[in-house]
Amino acid sequence: MAPISPGLRPVVGLTAKHGSLEWIQKHTAHYRNVLAALEVTTLVLAPDTPVTLPDGRCFQPDGRGRLPSAVLDGLDGLVLSGGGDVHPRRFGAPLSGADPEAIDEARDELELHLARAALAQEVPVLGICRGCQVLNVAAGGGMVQDLPGHRSSTLRPVLHPVRVEPGSRLAEILGVEELAVNTYHHQGVDEATLAPGWVSQARATAPPWLLEAFASPTHPWALGVQWHPERLFELPPEHRRLWRSFVDAVLARARARSASQAS
Repeated sequence: MAPISPGLRPVVGLTAKHGSLEWIQKHTAHYRNVLAALEVTTLVLAPDTPVTLPDGRCFQPDGRGRLPSAVLDGLDGLVLSGGGDVHPRRFGAPLSGADPEAIDEARDELELHLARAALAQEVPVLGICRGCQVLNVAAGGGMVQDLPGHRSSTLRPVLHPVRVEPGSRLAEILGVEELAVNTYHHQGVDEATLAPGWVSQARATAPPWLLEAFASPTHPWALGVQWHPERLFELPPEHRRLWRSFVDAVLARARARSASQAS
């Protein structure tokens, strides 16, 4: 990753279930720490709290929890974070394995709206765990609503191998054929539920039909992973390359925005 020029500190939006200080401190610290180490400013985007951009513009969520897509004009990237379940009606399915207690309609509104806008505006976007699933639904895909026995506890994390698809963007980023990942999700995506046009980037070794990462072949940088790469302290060092690649894309957008504003 090239050094960041003085005065050019990129800004990334990080989605969250709530915008209260207590919730942010408890649930977003790992994401913010990784981005801060890469000299990126993080702004939390929540369905219940206004957000103020570095240029002073303030955006208020509407009654459904949506922030206007114009918020992306002041951001250089978007991270869709982990969390609870997306409501199955968002992908035209009945409740069949999703946990009703883990569904938050306002968060669905916020994230699906921002994800679709980020894809349309070619904003670099990284989907993590739930965020990976949100990205797939936003692009027109669905979901396998329950994977029994797949999720481990954050107190006793269990790593498992995934096979990185040869010749994929993720293979180019990571430089490995297999990767150990953590597993905190009970939902997932297979070939049948993958968004039209999107491409598998990694698969579980068991079950082999489970897609662990996928990407858009047409967007400059839009990739979802089912694991939690922000928990670098429990993962092999190759995961840092994913963050560096994302931030490289974020920096490219920041430089383009800066040049546009200067002209």
